[in-house]
Amino acid sequence: MRSPNFFMHNTNIPGGRPAPRTARRVAGAVLAGSLLAGGCQTLDVVNQNSPAVEGVFSNAENIESALVGGWRNFYGVDMGTETATNLPLNQPALELSVLGNELTTGDATPMQVTQEPRVAIDNRNQGGWFNRKPWYNLYRVISTGRDVIQSIDRGNLRLGDVTAACPQGCDTPRAKIFSKFLIGVGNIYLGLMFDQGFPANENDSPDSYDYTLQPYNTLLEQGRTSLREAIAEAKAANDFSTPVTWINGVSYSRDDLVKIMYSYLARSYAYAPRNPTERAAVNWQQVIGLVDSGITANFEQQADNTIVATRSTYIQFSALQTNARVNNRLIGPADTTGAYQAWLQTPLDQRDAFLLGTPDRRISNATVATNSNPPAPAIIARPTSQTMGTVRGTYMRSNYLGTKHRNPPALNFWSTGRYASMTTEEMKFLRIEALFRLNRRAEILPLLNPSRVAAGLRPVTVDGPPAGGDCVPRKDDGSCGDLWDAIMYEKRMQTFATNALMAFADQRGWGRLLPGTPLHMPVHGRELETLRLPYYTTGGGGEGSAP
Repeated sequence: MRSPNFFMHNTNIPGGRPAPRTARRVAGAVLAGSLLAGGCQTLDVVNQNSPAVEGVFSNAENIESALVGGWRNFYGVDMGTETATNLPLNQPALELSVLGNELTTGDATPMQVTQEPRVAIDNRNQGGWFNRKPWYNLYRVISTGRDVIQSIDRGNLRLGDVTAACPQGCDTPRAKIFSKFLIGVGNIYLGLMFDQGFPANENDSPDSYDYTLQPYNTLLEQGRTSLREAIAEAKAANDFSTPVTWINGVSYSRDDLVKIMYSYLARSYAYAPRNPTERAAVNWQQVIGLVDSGITANFEQQADNTIVATRSTYIQFSALQTNARVNNRLIGPADTTGAYQAWLQTPLDQRDAFLLGTPDRRISNATVATNSNPPAPAIIARPTSQTMGTVRGTYMRSNYLGTKHRNPPALNFWSTGRYASMTTEEMKFLRIEALFRLNRRAEILPLLNPSRVAAGLRPVTVDGPPAGGDCVPRKDDGSCGDLWDAIMYEKRMQTFATNALMAFADQRGWGRLLPGTPLHMPVHGRELETLRLPYYTTGGGGEGSAP
């Protein structure tokens, strides 16, 4: 099904020019018949490729089914899974995690993007899922939110009980608020992942839209506007709870949803920068305010092997026994033996997996079988054998895998536990970074040191880790790190295998990406071709590359 990628404006940026009139008519036709992939999956319509929106969204049951699909499309982009039955795809989460120096893999598909030295994205590859999947699926997310709101308003639908207290239907506000939430996060993630796109809101129509491209900051601002409107509407609404089918297995109250939206706003500011200068210039006092209003419990979904788009291939790869591992650059700063520095200094074509020595008890050199876990607090350990391939080189190989998401007694990476895609720990580290940027270092210590001490590391001072043979983390040259190094390292360890976009965006904003890494994705080549826009790409040392 062709995704509704039709909401467009423009500025003078690569590829950013108005679409030809013929292409506009094509996009308009898509918009007129648009339906989210999740809706196609769950609704019974005769022609799923071109359903009549008015008919599909004509009753409460269909609207709630569409919202289920809307969230699952977003979760698939965020956590690496697909809505189609028996088609578990990892894009873009696995690639983002590898580009963000969190995981590593020798699998052929992600290595099209993640190989070293970094290469430009092959944006002429019409099957290039790395930027194809998030581009189309995020617009499906947005179109679902828009279609639900417009269908309710157009048909004057009343969802739930109609009472004197809620004459428009007690569940109608819930559906419209959740729809606007989808529109908000859809725009924000497009802005975090892509260099440009088509900002969209619930009022858009194919007949009135100027089909041109806008830079990523405009996408982010549209997403923030939609989330703030949704927050205001939620605060004014009666209390409600989301059905457990929307975000699988978990019901969230109105106040929970408000907190979740505040935390997505915090992400939208902290993770938008493309370089360290922009990251330092974030309004960090504002971020603290958003964190204060944000989640007080992890934002989770129940993984279920019988329900597509509820489990995560990103989580699977973090604990994979075969051809994926923990990236050496994630755990290397913990090494106190010099093995990591030796690995960095080895020519790329001669690098291979190595063993490190560290006082950080979150990293264990004990070998663990598929049906076992290392002793706490270890979340990273060694598999019983090295099973990563060599055909594409040995430089990506690592001797360590993640055990964080093994759930006894199942102890397998398709387990059915609750997986958090946003955590209070992540929000704590946004606060810590804000305090560092605001030069309030003394306030950092009681937030940063508990996890260090629990892991067997000495507490930091305002100057950083104590010097000595057990200093962790260390800089790439082997010298003892400072307070900022400790903050970066501790966040990456404490939020390991939580969210791939966070891992990538942190490395991007901190200036830690490998040279030539794409700073963001280009508009997919199929879309450029449809709209008759010039071909372009990012990464590989050209436009949109990390220095």
